[in-house]
Amino acid sequence: MLLQIEERQIEPGIAGIDLTGRFALGRESQRVETIVDELVKAGRTRAILNLTGVTYIDSAGIGLVALAAGRLKEAGGRLVAVAPDGRVLDMLKITQVNRIVTVCGTPQEAVDAFSKE
Repeated sequence: MLLQIEERQIEPGIAGIDLTGRFALGRESQRVETIVDELVKAGRTRAILNLTGVTYIDSAGIGLVALAAGRLKEAGGRLVAVAPDGRVLDMLKITQVNRIVTVCGTPQEAVDAFSKE
């Protein structure tokens, strides 16, 4: 399955980006970068990247997670990722992206991570 992306408002000040399918090199995955750029331009710098529905992630997907986190941080915000146990979480740990992005097991934990700021 190709990557499907849904953007939504989770709470005031927190944007949600839900991904489903393969987060791999390709045009669909590049849309994540565009969405993050649009959020920053709109002054929305806190986002949750929900990877729960991702069935496969490659180095391009990992790179886009890191890039999104960097863009939001530069703008004074933060990215929190949701990745339950499994292949995607393992890849975030192997590549040590979990050191630059807070990774939570559920969407609610991700929302709660913002309230601890």
